[in-house]
Amino acid sequence: MRVAVRQRLGAFRLDVAFEGPEDGVTVLFGPSGAGKSATLAVVAGLTRPDEGVVAVGERMLTDTAAGVFVPAERRRIGVVHQDARLFPHLSVERNLAYGWSRAKGERRIGWDAVVDVLAIRPLLGRSPRDLSGGERQRVALGRAMLSQPTLLLLDEPVSALDAARRGEVLGFVAELKRRFAMPMLYVTHSADEARTVGDHLVRIEAGRVVGEGAPGVMLPVDDVVGEVVAPGLVRVAEDWAVGRSVWVRLEG
Repeated sequence: MRVAVRQRLGAFRLDVAFEGPEDGVTVLFGPSGAGKSATLAVVAGLTRPDEGVVAVGERMLTDTAAGVFVPAERRRIGVVHQDARLFPHLSVERNLAYGWSRAKGERRIGWDAVVDVLAIRPLLGRSPRDLSGGERQRVALGRAMLSQPTLLLLDEPVSALDAARRGEVLGFVAELKRRFAMPMLYVTHSADEARTVGDHLVRIEAGRVVGEGAPGVMLPVDDVVGEVVAPGLVRVAEDWAVGRSVWVRLEG
């Protein structure tokens, strides 16, 4: 996966360039408003950059210099959002079938394989309204995978879940990566999520890439917000504007 684009969005300017592994998770990490979701929209083909390229493997999706712009519906990209966006009037099975019906050409990702990896077979006859948040996200992952994507985009897919469900869904994302070996682009502002699922991390601030590398190197464990770093001293926040931590000293 290769992305190098520039785009002006009102007063905001997006200017990012990075490459990600062919069969792993590239994490776009940074504070709210940094340009992570704007980058995802350019990759998905939902917006056209002013200049630049987007490529997955040997397939060029956007190349402004050559006049190439593949429409979103033809990009063969699966997307999972913060909210599952399942069709409420369809059963789980029919939601999955919608993804399956959108596939073009050879189906290299099997129905049974996805259903079993995500452990959603017991849910097939149920309505989305009867599912927990974690179950809905697993079904959304399944629907996206069954569309036979060449790239999977995940836009803060667990941010609306409680801690237990977040860990559960992240485990399923990791298993999808292991089983199907496809590139994924994962947006988050959570260091824990980035370290859990990421193979490569791209740090974005104010519309620009400010660093990239292995998640464990880019986000060492001592950067965890809320960590007790010394007796009576706790990190409670990151002040992204000035690039330093905010600390609270506990008395007594």
